[in-house]
Amino acid sequence: MKYSRILLFSVGLYLLLVVLSAIATLIVGSDEATQSMPFIFTLHALGFVISLIAYFYLGYKQTTSPYKQAALVAGVYWFINLSVSVLLNIFLEIPMEPLIFLIPALLHVIAVLLGTLLGVQLRHKRELSVSAI
Repeated sequence: MKYSRILLFSVGLYLLLVVLSAIATLIVGSDEATQSMPFIFTLHALGFVISLIAYFYLGYKQTTSPYKQAALVAGVYWFINLSVSVLLNIFLEIPMEPLIFLIPALLHVIAVLLGTLLGVQLRHKRELSVSAI
């Protein structure tokens, strides 16, 4: 198991989701972003899809212990996410509501399990079709 790969996926996923959130907020506007439920729902759905794709790729490429690797990536990702939120709260006094992390955390768990499962299944299917020839 390569810990550099875990760190790369975690940081890459975090930065990708931050960029997605920043672009969406710039398009909609910061006032609308905090008040609009359709915007928040769309942002969570896009974050779920991006996470699902990342874990699908990870499950497809990781041949040994894909679920363990995916769980480690998710753990490091959430460590980064919560650490940055706490630092923003301390230094910039941006409020941090623990309830705000509940929905993304549940969606992330689903993305980890489903994405890894689909990636592993596709890898096995491709291995079987290659060995059948």
